[in-house]
Amino acid sequence: MDRRELLLSLFDSTGFGLEVGPSYNPLLPKSKGFNVETVDHADAATLRRKYGENASQIEEVDYVSDGRSLLELIGQKEKYDFVFASHVIEHVTDIVRFIQDCEALLKPNGVLVLAVPDKRFCFDTLRPVSTIGQALQAYIEMRSRHTPGMLFDHLLSICTKAGGIVWIEPTFDDVALMHDPKQAQDLFDLSQKDTEYNDIHAWQFTPTFFRYFIKTLRSLGYIKSGEVAFHKNDAIQLHLHEFYVSLSKTAPMLDIPDIDLIKTSEAELREIAVSRAAHPLESVVEAKDREILRLQSELRQSRSETQTLKTSSSWKLTAPLRYLKSAVR
Repeated sequence: MDRRELLLSLFDSTGFGLEVGPSYNPLLPKSKGFNVETVDHADAATLRRKYGENASQIEEVDYVSDGRSLLELIGQKEKYDFVFASHVIEHVTDIVRFIQDCEALLKPNGVLVLAVPDKRFCFDTLRPVSTIGQALQAYIEMRSRHTPGMLFDHLLSICTKAGGIVWIEPTFDDVALMHDPKQAQDLFDLSQKDTEYNDIHAWQFTPTFFRYFIKTLRSLGYIKSGEVAFHKNDAIQLHLHEFYVSLSKTAPMLDIPDIDLIKTSEAELREIAVSRAAHPLESVVEAKDREILRLQSELRQSRSETQTLKTSSSWKLTAPLRYLKSAVR
């Protein structure tokens, strides 16, 4: 399955739903017959000006975010069969309240479907995972703006790998910082005086830590939803920089012990090596993928082999590695 098919397999898209932040790339376009409403950070005319080359894909926006919570903005509980949000939850100021709002907007059997960045394979790679305590702190503060400290950390740590902001190689080779400490300090100082909203990735997760994060918030009573479905992309897959989860109030409690989720989360972090030479590839990929990676390494060492590889089946198999020079939504 491609990304679209995979996401649609996580829920019944024939119902009435809400797509949060579709921008110029909706999963559920009204023009294709989906019965949805949308909420975005700007109206359609503004989005078309902002994303000019993709203007034809932008549809009318039903709700324009104005700083209020999602529930306050829409104003009707138990309205939707599903809520879908791709690369949204990492931006919200109060992640607990965002999930609570989605729960309130959903019918009793409704599903919240999320596409979430895997911090290990995108510009968040140098930042630590976000803790449950940090989420609870934002919740009790009823936070509507990202704090100066979070803005500082974001700008200081944001990075690229070989010029791209997402990738699939599990090493820190070719990673470079985008800003220097002075720029982060300037934003930190400005944000203490300026009331304007500054958008950042406020929350960072590995796939399994997000599962633990949701399970714990539910067990403590902060949210009602549990995991219905979960998907993490395998090594060498194009969308390794993200994972997918669907949540419902009717889901059983996740039966994986907390300590096992935590251990797996730590193992995920350790899958990323400082350098290619230090990466234990033999324990990570299957024989076919090891051969692909070997060929990629030889490409870096000798450009003279390029023409030969282009005629091989291995070259076709490694197309995703070459494609990810730019962000993949």
